[in-house]
Amino acid sequence: MNSAMKTDPKRILVTLIGISILGIGVALITIAGLGTSCLDALDEVIANATGLSFGRVTFFAQILMVIVTLIVYPKNIGIGTLMAMFLTQFPIDFTYLFVERPQNLIIAVLMACIATVLIAIGAALIIHGGLGMGTYEAMTFSFHYRYHWPFVYVKYAFDSVFLVLALIFHGRIGIGTILSYLFLGKLIETFTEIFKKYVTFR
Repeated sequence: MNSAMKTDPKRILVTLIGISILGIGVALITIAGLGTSCLDALDEVIANATGLSFGRVTFFAQILMVIVTLIVYPKNIGIGTLMAMFLTQFPIDFTYLFVERPQNLIIAVLMACIATVLIAIGAALIIHGGLGMGTYEAMTFSFHYRYHWPFVYVKYAFDSVFLVLALIFHGRIGIGTILSYLFLGKLIETFTEIFKKYVTFR
């Protein structure tokens, strides 16, 4: 990543917008109460087993994913990665202030669907910003770039491992988890291609 890219205001803005949308999506899928992502389901299992807070387990997981990415394909790590790690909590907390858990199952399912799309849009914007990917995307895309494996298949592989482990240790799995597992990888890939075409930088 060159210095001009690091200081490009439009890239910074796109990354911040992506972080905001991603955080809103994460909050909504949690508020829906129908299960979160496969990784979050596993993090919750680990938190319950160790007595650590969910936030701390998530942070340790992010550090581990950064280490894996640095080994496999370090170009995916940058200031955008740090921004995603430390700023995503703000839009999550903001969303919690204004959105209540739905009492109707149909509304909850609709919220989970919208949240999945928002998470994909946010992740794709961070990727397109080119300042470094979010930790999970950085890790999965590192195997895509290094070994030329299709990104969707790499994400399915990691999500499958996390999902199986969460199921084995009785993690909370729901419609939101299934939506994330089935569609999130393809949606991220699709939106990334759309942004490459329509959101250009100098």
